[in-house]
Amino acid sequence: MQKKLGFCLPLLAALLCLVLVPARATTFLTLQSTCLGNGWFQYQMNVANDPFFTEADIEGLAINFTNQIGQIDGTNGWSYQGFNDWEFTNSFPARPYSETFLVQSSETSYRLGQITNADGAMVLMSLFLAELYPGVAEGMIGGNIVGYAMMPCLIPCSPAEADGSPTNFVYTLKLLPDVTINQLIQTNGQIYGLDFTWDSASTFLLQGSADMNLWTNVAYIWSYPPETIWTTNTPLNAYGQFFRLAMVAGDQTTNLPPLSSSLALTPKKFVSAGVAATTPKVTSCRLSGGKVVVTLATQAGQTVQVAAVNSHGTVLQTQQVTTQGSSASVIFGAANLPNPIFFKTAVQ
Repeated sequence: MQKKLGFCLPLLAALLCLVLVPARATTFLTLQSTCLGNGWFQYQMNVANDPFFTEADIEGLAINFTNQIGQIDGTNGWSYQGFNDWEFTNSFPARPYSETFLVQSSETSYRLGQITNADGAMVLMSLFLAELYPGVAEGMIGGNIVGYAMMPCLIPCSPAEADGSPTNFVYTLKLLPDVTINQLIQTNGQIYGLDFTWDSASTFLLQGSADMNLWTNVAYIWSYPPETIWTTNTPLNAYGQFFRLAMVAGDQTTNLPPLSSSLALTPKKFVSAGVAATTPKVTSCRLSGGKVVVTLATQAGQTVQVAAVNSHGTVLQTQQVTTQGSSASVIFGAANLPNPIFFKTAVQ
């Protein structure tokens, strides 16, 4: 049985009365893979400043690379671990930043690895979600989360496996889903609603503004995936020419504060990502033989529950451990986990 975590990921999209304004970007990173010839491949990882995270540390990059015979590391701080695996061992740079890795194979042909059976690239991440909004929009997952994401990329192969792909391929990784406002619904210049896309049944707050600085709560809206058309009998023009949506609940709920309440949705600065020393922390995760091994930093005698959650905050699997010392590990089955996947802890 799936359970919902007690948090929601605040998602924003803004609309001008006649012209669509792009939704807040949630690009986490891009991976550009290039076949340079003579068995050399370049992998450029561009880490964006995703606003949904106060911290986003890339701890490792692994590539399913055949018959490797040479490599050139990235900048200082990246350590080659063998088996086409790099780990970051220095202090993490401020976002945005870029790293480039060069790898050579004895195979000079190539194809696009499609991430099935880890056939591509995998990035390991340590993340702190930003508390963009207080009240009903709980933006923190209560500490830290660690996870991984698999990405398609160009990889070497035998001549018989070559698929004719272009010599350059760029993949954009978005960790958090994003709501998209498709259009405002208008009649004779009066705004009566909006059409938006979201992939699950959730509760959103619609806000309007005349200057994109001061926002007024308009209405709570339930989403009906994949596309929702919401209308009202009263024109919305009095709220301004800009409109935005923010997710306030991961399901369709009526347990919400009044629209006039300060708890409804008020923008807030990012919070500190500090974690108490006594709080168990996920330190790493790795794939091994169809399993995911999750490592924890703990104190002796703690009973800790580790949850595997998807990008909507749905708990997919849980494991519980009573720790004997300063570290512990739990194992999850990888076969039924989505991509990307995150792991978090809670003391029982």
